[in-house]
Amino acid sequence: MSQPIGGALAFMGVDGAMPLLHGSQGCTSFGLVLFVRRFRESIPLQTTAMSEVATILGGFENVEQAVLTIAGKTNPALIGICSTGVTETKGDDMDGHIKLIRSRHPELDHIAIVYVSTPDFKDCIPGRLGEGCHHDGPNNLFCRPQRTHRARLRR
Repeated sequence: MSQPIGGALAFMGVDGAMPLLHGSQGCTSFGLVLFVRRFRESIPLQTTAMSEVATILGGFENVEQAVLTIAGKTNPALIGICSTGVTETKGDDMDGHIKLIRSRHPELDHIAIVYVSTPDFKDCIPGRLGEGCHHDGPNNLFCRPQRTHRARLRR
């Protein structure tokens, strides 16, 4: 989840932006839990919360509903959509989804909708769990560095 979380964190730093994680319920809720535990406050992060069926058949309806919900509740200047490994593997046509949402809902013209491809499996080193993989990002982002003191051995 390092890339989707990093993308969401970047969008949270943009004034008037609302991040949206596009993926399954487990993947997206994991990121939200990490943010809440780290910052110890309510985090404005939305998800498409795709079910198994939506993951297989496509997530357009979930994306459309999430965008409409965000626009109706918070009226942001920008909605930043970050993908997850599930939607990247499936290959959702997000550019097509956004064009279709725009054509169906002209009332959203004042809101910028930005899609960022953030697969959590990219640049993972196969066979070396935790090295260059999705475990490093959250660890580096949310864990405070520990100082280690090594005792010098005298001979």
